[in-house]
Amino acid sequence: MPENQLKPNAILRGPIFPEPVQVVAVTPMGRATKISGKGLNTKTYYDPILSPEQIATLEITPEKEPFDGDSGKFRIGIEAMRLGLAYEYDPYFTLSIARVDPLPHQLEAVYEYFLKLPRIRFLLADDPGAGKTIMAGLLVKELKIRGLISRTLIVAPANLTFQWQREMQDKFRERFEVLRGEGLRANYGSNPWQEKNQVITSMPWVARIEDAKDSLLRSHWDLVIVDEAHKMSASSMDRKTLAYQLGEALSDLTDHYLMMTATPHKGDKENFRLFLRLLDKDVYADIKSLNAALDRKEAPFYLRRVKEALVTFPDPETGTAKSLFTRRLVKTIGFEIDSDEVDLYDALTGYVEEQSIKAAHDENTVRGRALGFTMAMLQRRFASSTYALRRSLERIKEKRERILADPEAYRQQQMEKKIPEDFEDLTEEEQQEILEDLENSVASVDPEALKEEIFLLGRLIERAKALEQRAIESKLRKLKDLLTEKGIFTDPKMKLLIFTEHKDTLDFLAGDGQEGRPLGKLLEWGLSVTQIHGGMKIGDRDTPGTRINAEREFRESCQVMVATEAAGEGINLQFCWLMINYDIPWNPMRLEQRMGRIHRYGQKRDCLIFNFVSTNTREGRVLQMLFERIERIERDLDPDNTGKVFNVLGDVLPPNQIEQMLREMYAKSCKEEDIKSVILKEVDLKHIKEIKEDTLEGLAKKELNLSAIVGKSEEAKERRLVPEVIEDFFIKAAPMVGLLVKSLKQGEHIYRPGKTPRMLFSVGEEIEPRFGKLGREYKHIVFNKELLASDPTIEWVTPGHPLFEAVRIYSLYQAEDDLRRGAVFFDLYSREPYRLDVYSAAVKDGQGKVVHRRLFVAQTNMDGSITVRQPTVFLDLILPGSRTEIPEADHLPERDFVEQALFDKALLPFLDEIQAERTKEIRTIEDHMEISLNELIARQNQNLMDLQAKQQAGDTTQPFAANIKMAEDRLDDLYSRLERRRTELERERYLSISEIQHHGRAWVLPHPERNTPTLAPMVEDEEIEKIAVQAVIAHEEARGWKVQSVELENRGFDLISRKPHPEDPQTSLEVRFIEVKGRAGVGDIALTANEYRTAERLKKDYWLYAVFNCASNPEIHLVQDPGRLGWEPLVKIEHYHLGADRILGVLNDG
Repeated sequence: MPENQLKPNAILRGPIFPEPVQVVAVTPMGRATKISGKGLNTKTYYDPILSPEQIATLEITPEKEPFDGDSGKFRIGIEAMRLGLAYEYDPYFTLSIARVDPLPHQLEAVYEYFLKLPRIRFLLADDPGAGKTIMAGLLVKELKIRGLISRTLIVAPANLTFQWQREMQDKFRERFEVLRGEGLRANYGSNPWQEKNQVITSMPWVARIEDAKDSLLRSHWDLVIVDEAHKMSASSMDRKTLAYQLGEALSDLTDHYLMMTATPHKGDKENFRLFLRLLDKDVYADIKSLNAALDRKEAPFYLRRVKEALVTFPDPETGTAKSLFTRRLVKTIGFEIDSDEVDLYDALTGYVEEQSIKAAHDENTVRGRALGFTMAMLQRRFASSTYALRRSLERIKEKRERILADPEAYRQQQMEKKIPEDFEDLTEEEQQEILEDLENSVASVDPEALKEEIFLLGRLIERAKALEQRAIESKLRKLKDLLTEKGIFTDPKMKLLIFTEHKDTLDFLAGDGQEGRPLGKLLEWGLSVTQIHGGMKIGDRDTPGTRINAEREFRESCQVMVATEAAGEGINLQFCWLMINYDIPWNPMRLEQRMGRIHRYGQKRDCLIFNFVSTNTREGRVLQMLFERIERIERDLDPDNTGKVFNVLGDVLPPNQIEQMLREMYAKSCKEEDIKSVILKEVDLKHIKEIKEDTLEGLAKKELNLSAIVGKSEEAKERRLVPEVIEDFFIKAAPMVGLLVKSLKQGEHIYRPGKTPRMLFSVGEEIEPRFGKLGREYKHIVFNKELLASDPTIEWVTPGHPLFEAVRIYSLYQAEDDLRRGAVFFDLYSREPYRLDVYSAAVKDGQGKVVHRRLFVAQTNMDGSITVRQPTVFLDLILPGSRTEIPEADHLPERDFVEQALFDKALLPFLDEIQAERTKEIRTIEDHMEISLNELIARQNQNLMDLQAKQQAGDTTQPFAANIKMAEDRLDDLYSRLERRRTELERERYLSISEIQHHGRAWVLPHPERNTPTLAPMVEDEEIEKIAVQAVIAHEEARGWKVQSVELENRGFDLISRKPHPEDPQTSLEVRFIEVKGRAGVGDIALTANEYRTAERLKKDYWLYAVFNCASNPEIHLVQDPGRLGWEPLVKIEHYHLGADRILGVLNDG
């Protein structure tokens, strides 16, 4: 290559560079030459100093395009770039690539709050049932597709980790690994936190285990999501819990930080401020900032919507939005145990109390607490079933006998094992392991005491066995009566979910009669039963004996599911509406989790829930009183039975309070009446009202701006990335990358791509952190998620899928030469040639972060005028059949002039629009930061003046010099912090256009056959079209609609017509996307391929307004959803044709 061809903007290829490089500057250095340039693919900066011999090895793109590039590849290259930036054009992009149909409040949170922040630091505090995993998944997907994150950590309670893992995989195709103790042990010597990019873990476990916390703090994350984040709250800066300290550490480890909880505060402002401080320690440095937020009814980084605000999109026919939740009718089923059962209860209670008193007085408090915990568990087992009690007693007796045989071995084996503080949050499997271990706990290893205890246990076991020999126990009889009353035995299609706390009781009700398990009573009664318990693996829908398979069995074939708490962990059963809590957990919030399995979005019927309570036992009476109090309060506060009283129950009764009080009762430290008094005081209408109406609840939104969300959603339909566009691109690009895609059956849109070409492997490895692992083979693929309903195992390929992205990126590599050489297209409607230049440009903030990046097309007409078009313009153009001569263009503006016009006409307006939005967001943060830090500075200044005054007055009671120095240092630190934050916010506020890059140039010529008898009737006349458009605008405005012209944007239609909301003119109640076709008389109509695909996509929202007789008296004929009319494809010109008679024969209401 001659050295004199080296100029700025030239593109170099060759062995010197790993990618095509655009020259930025050329500097002679004696015989050698320094070339400064930027890689087109990676944006890497290169500045080699090359000898003439090395320069000779390089290829250079011609200074002037020869326009001999393949037009088909050129168009695929543009589409590859456009689809790589699809999120820029689709307001709700993730909806096109995730298996979810989000609700209004979910769209509002993600797109109106999260994504508008420069750094996402946010507390989402919606009422339960809002679908927090959906919102988190949408955020993860949006940030990943933009390339803003690759490493995500989700921190959740242990019993919810599976639910998170399943939802992220099933709904968003994002694979997360659950990391617990075994994961750390398996990776000894390395740091699994840093090696894995998408991890789910549990908060108390990490906060508690030093090794886990230390290795976590040596990692960095792009996004951290914390579920049930209220567990990280603190009462003061001096008393930070381990969880709060973990929250602070996580905040420092990540750019983006999303905290989620349904209980963000307990009516305590300072507690709430400290909680929000985890997101931004400057904005919430002082309570004054929170007070300002309360005055304005809006707090930075905070969103809370109550249940009343959670509604569906309005029904298209009625316009009515429905509540997300059906009613939840909870009833207490009281029953009395009979005299024989009372005798066993009394004998058991005597044993439990004796052991509990010993436990309470044990000098070894750890051992004493473990024994007390075990004794309380026996009482819970009695309440569950006689069978469960007997099995527990037998295990405890057997363990006592082993201790008696070798007490010394017991002493040596026993370690002081604590009951974890987060016991209630552990998975059922982990809880069971701890409970079995606790059964070893004894008050004394004295042989005589052990013998006496073993004797007592033997008596209790005999009594339990005697009761089991009877026909039916009281509780079971009540169950059968209720099932008969509700029609379970007569309606085989009716579904019933039964919850029990204990695996033994599950076996008693639903056991299979094998391997020592009894035959379950429900099976004896002739019911079809499946089960879920903690010992079952997660599995999948096709693996028998797993939880997901049991869920499928219940949905498809079984009438009854009996479940332990494991079914409260990520199993969705909204197809069932009848539920029985056969035994009641002493933590009432566990009930909320259970009820949430059926009372959730998607439930079509009111949920009926029965709580079984024995009214002649002390525990039963306590629970009965609790439920009566809740029912009474619900009648006042929740007449619609939404379940919102349960939402605040955790604020008035800590999770383990009832169990703690019952254990104290067994140890004779309190009485039944004392527990009832606490319930009377805490579970009180006034108390709960105070929490619901607390000042801090003034920040909660009671209703959505639904009309605005609906309006934006309607607009989004038109920009939605649709399966037809994705499919069309993929099928055309596949041959360029060596992929042979075969259709299984004509018209079904299911394809067999076969093995992935080796040439895509390196691209797959490069994109794996962002898009996941590229498969070596795909059996069947589809582009439309609706086709997954027939076979969920089919691979759904969309932007963001590794196969799609590998094909997109490699096809762009393949098209690069054609883009640089230029190509030629035909336009059926243009009388004059014109030139198209394709550019991309970015908007960056002062921190150097890319805020937006878009593709632009500048059209230069033969008279030198320049207009801006959308990149979709190429979809309306026709590929030439052979080499075509291009016009003389020496008189047209050079590229620098074109770039200037693009900057003025498109980039500056684009920047202004984004700048206004960014300024608004930064101003809110800045205002609260100034309030907060200036208050701290004022307070510290006052403190300093007080110290100096006392020193000058001669006070000698304290070391003033040291204290004044500390106060001055603290003041300096605050001033530095204020200035540093002002600088950061200023950089985040100011945006600029950057990285303007030219990608290719094309000539567009009038179609050579546009005047032939075949095509002439379909060619649009510019004057006639203008008359037609004006007639349509006048027609729409006469109806009171607002019309926007998008004729130059190649969106597949000409006008957007909006019906304004009567109370909010900026919001649209209804939107029409209108394609106008004008004819001088009455003539046939043709749609471009782009217009036709848009009509097919938008269906009833797309309208064809055919305006006939434009030369005399225009007549408008409206056709809604014209894609249904059976258009004739004209392959040669890539158009679709329809006769005028078909238009005239369609009747539509205008």
